[in-house]
Amino acid sequence: MNKNLTSDQALVLMKKARDPRNAQALFHQASEMRDQEIGRRLWWTSGSGGIFPCTVTPRCSYCTFCTDKLFPIDALLKSLEKIENLGLQQFHISGGTDLQGGYDEQILEMVKLIRARSGLKLEINLGPSFKKQTVIELKKMGVDSITSSLESNSPEVFRLAKPGDSLARRRELLQFCEEADMPSRSMMLVGLGETDRERIEHLFFLKQFSKLYQLRISRFMPFLGTAFQNKPRCSPWETALVTAMARLIMPNIEISLAAGNNLDDIPLWYMAGGGNQLMGVSIAKQKPLPALDVDVYEIGENAFVVDKRKQVERILEAMQLEVSSQMPDHKTTLKG
Repeated sequence: MNKNLTSDQALVLMKKARDPRNAQALFHQASEMRDQEIGRRLWWTSGSGGIFPCTVTPRCSYCTFCTDKLFPIDALLKSLEKIENLGLQQFHISGGTDLQGGYDEQILEMVKLIRARSGLKLEINLGPSFKKQTVIELKKMGVDSITSSLESNSPEVFRLAKPGDSLARRRELLQFCEEADMPSRSMMLVGLGETDRERIEHLFFLKQFSKLYQLRISRFMPFLGTAFQNKPRCSPWETALVTAMARLIMPNIEISLAAGNNLDDIPLWYMAGGGNQLMGVSIAKQKPLPALDVDVYEIGENAFVVDKRKQVERILEAMQLEVSSQMPDHKTTLKG
């Protein structure tokens, strides 16, 4: 495999791989590269969206996950205690974003409270809600990583999908992490209307960040009541092609599934070179409907810990794969 792949060469590979006969070779190459660079071992994580209010106005054109209220800290701490007791080692604090006042003081205080009660490693995804100094302080407090989800790196696609947000600020946050020596994550939302060239250019843009340890790939899902409700659902084939190209362009990062995917996406994701983090446990604000192999723990009013690991394990067992609660050392997978 040519590790000095150019953007033009990558674009040709991606276009050829739209034919499944060519995709077989691409997926094999990408999965072999994953095995060589970061290994086959899969591991669990946990998380929750809607922890902080989202003040982005107007709302993102696809979003139904935002909230106007801070998730109660007592319910969060009790939920984290349950998640830790279930054997997990990591939790993602996600959503929302405040571009004006920021969440600098609030996140530092929240992390301090969590640290006093929990040994869970923390990843934070609140968009560009932080100053550079806050990134530095979070690193000192032992936070595992900070996420800056660009969704799309095409200014026009971003403007249509996220008219109240700032692509420049999201790019800047990735740079803050570089300068603070803080591991970072990002996310691509595939199916917003970007071209193949824009997808490849997005991946090469991310490649420059040596502290980027993980790329999360989301498959667009239209929701009623949003501006994008009539936009078509993104095909799993599109996300598989992006996954494979991401692996070839950035061999030693984790490529994980994000919101918009479902359990049935796991096999194709793995075949295309995805790996190695899997979401197993989450916090929900409404009690989910009963489902096979899903354990639900009521923590308090409007707070439920949902454990879907048995469902995922059933899929992995058919693929002769296992998943562990033991986290890898991110420092060993980062470039530079």
